Amino acid sequence: MDRRKYLGRAWGGDYFKSFTSKVIRVDEAGYSGYASLIQIEEVNRPYIVGENTCIADNGYSAITFLPDNKLWAVEAIYDNDNKIVEWYFDITKENAIDEDGNPYMNDLYLDAALLPDGQILVFDEDELKDALDETIITQNEYEMAYDVLRELKENKILDVAYMTKLFAELRVLF
Repeated sequence: MDRRKYLGRAWGGDYFKSFTSKVIRVDEAGYSGYASLIQIEEVNRPYIVGENTCIADNGYSAITFLPDNKLWAVEAIYDNDNKIVEWYFDITKENAIDEDGNPYMNDLYLDAALLPDGQILVFDEDELKDALDETIITQNEYEMAYDVLRELKENKILDVAYMTKLFAELRVLF
């Protein structure tokens, strides 16, 4: 079963009370793909992950970049002072456009977060393994997820300097 996620749609479930979003096509500064900006106006309650990392609260925003011809997407989460909280990477089976022209990704379970201090966290390896064990994904897709993660690290995409530059350029487009 595909885990399809559309750009510009709220990912916070019942945490978000009100938000605005905008999706644009990006073909400049060496980047091509789609980007979305979500501005969180009000939440029902802060969205806390881990021990104490807030990723959604009143005044927070998120820019997601879905690059063309890649098997990943990345979201920059900003606090209400416009400081980066984290860059969150989804490893994907596919980045595409539906029949109505809406950009989406088919998530492949494995995720990573890049923190402002350069620390890299990997998430949902258990979900990826469960999907393989339950034949939701193939062995090839399982290995591909780790290959993409390795490429992100080796090609310095999972890198604070690279992400800071990318999202500085994306922010001005909104």
